[in-house]
Amino acid sequence: MVECPPRATGGSVGAGSDNRDKIEFWREEVLRRAEQALQGRLVGLWQYAEGGDLVPLAVGMKRQLPPTAAGEITRALKGWHVPIDPNSRWLAARLDMGRWCIAPVRADVPAPPPHGVERRKKERMTLELAGLCLGLIEERFAEPPSEPEA
Repeated sequence: MVECPPRATGGSVGAGSDNRDKIEFWREEVLRRAEQALQGRLVGLWQYAEGGDLVPLAVGMKRQLPPTAAGEITRALKGWHVPIDPNSRWLAARLDMGRWCIAPVRADVPAPPPHGVERRKKERMTLELAGLCLGLIEERFAEPPSEPEA
């Protein structure tokens, strides 16, 4: 059985919850499972900073990133003409030297493929689902809106 992260109300999953009430636990868990699904490939969570720099937030299995990773991912996204918003987050898996599979972290389901024919490879679908999981988890951990004062 898979346990869900707690809601932002401050409740814990249970006694001895092994940090399951912290978003970092769930990020690491999603990254770990994505790496398993991708046969051990390196998977990282990245964020674009205000200045346009791509910054790693977390890496699955606490592995070392190649020094060229940020540049390779940035070049790939720009080459695909993908709009890059400041503070946008991305999951990226290294397929081989210099080649990455990348998917956004989001809380909304992506649009269906054109003409109903799925063309994305299994690696991309894995990252799409992991990105959706991370987006929904982060939404659960977001601060609840404050009550308006009466």
